[in-house]
Amino acid sequence: MIVIFGSGIIGLFTALQLLNSGKQIIIFDVKDNKGSATDASVGMLAPLIEAKPYENDLLNLMIDSKKIWDDFLKKNFKDEIGLKKNSSLLVSINEDEQESILFKKKFLEKLGFFPKFLSHNETLSIEPNLNSNIRSSIFLENNNQVEPPLLKKFLLDQIKEKKGELIFLKKIEKINFSSNNLYVNERKYFAEKIVISCGAWSNDLLKESFNVEFPMRPIKGASMLIKSKEKLFTNNIWFKNIYLAPRINNNIAIGATEDEKGFESSVMLDEIFFLSSKLWEYMPELEKLEFKNIKAGIRSNVIDGKPIIGSLKCNKDILCSFGHYRNGILLAPISAEIISNYVLEKKISNKHLFFSPKRFNL
Repeated sequence: MIVIFGSGIIGLFTALQLLNSGKQIIIFDVKDNKGSATDASVGMLAPLIEAKPYENDLLNLMIDSKKIWDDFLKKNFKDEIGLKKNSSLLVSINEDEQESILFKKKFLEKLGFFPKFLSHNETLSIEPNLNSNIRSSIFLENNNQVEPPLLKKFLLDQIKEKKGELIFLKKIEKINFSSNNLYVNERKYFAEKIVISCGAWSNDLLKESFNVEFPMRPIKGASMLIKSKEKLFTNNIWFKNIYLAPRINNNIAIGATEDEKGFESSVMLDEIFFLSSKLWEYMPELEKLEFKNIKAGIRSNVIDGKPIIGSLKCNKDILCSFGHYRNGILLAPISAEIISNYVLEKKISNKHLFFSPKRFNL
């Protein structure tokens, strides 16, 4: 039996991977947990857009995970999870922003990728419903998206079908685990290994239970859903501060703010203002768009910007999979694969050992 704490996309992907490997699974989570990063995710699968200097190990991990997502495009269930094969435009509206996207282009070229630079006219020929103030863009093929709510439902359905068990509790403040004996809220379970995958709340559980704490902080993000009367965009569109993902039924997902507000999970007026005001810079006739909803989520951000995936130094049977920050949806498949290899005691490649919690000597 493998016990997983956390029912976000990371935890659910891990559970399904282990079920497919023949393991029995129990997932614990807190009932009505507000602020889940999954609930506010837009679901971009765009490793090259997210790539940053001096993060080659993280980029390689994102690219490896994107390959797994690309394999999913060949499956019959891709429509069930809203997985679309499209591309991304990184757009500028002034000279400074153009310099920024040109820097991005040169950076990606040094890594062996060659996005195409598009002029004002070329950009609008691809996406004519952008504002006329668009200056230029770079075009990245095959940078896709998935719809997190549909993905979550699909994973839950698959886990239940394969006899995985989900247990929701009012609270989980502390657990005890040694010699395969796990105590959760004073109830005893047998567990070969446990996986901590509670996102931004992982640190609290580890600290209270095992006196282990990582240099990590919560980052709040908000995303919004709007609807147009007709299809406006074909590609994912990235601007300086926000990005858009066209959905089915003419819906458009918009993300995402980044604020250090602790574990504040309510949607605040300044977040609504930020997203809506930025839209005015890039899209005409916003008054014709229907507001659907806005959601906030708490991301886990590790001090070195990389997720924590692997076993604790103090106990190899306690596995971690959190700290994915902005890339949780993208990295979910590869994270599940790595954790599965730890559980099945397979050899872990050096490039994946790089993300082990042992890098913090904990």
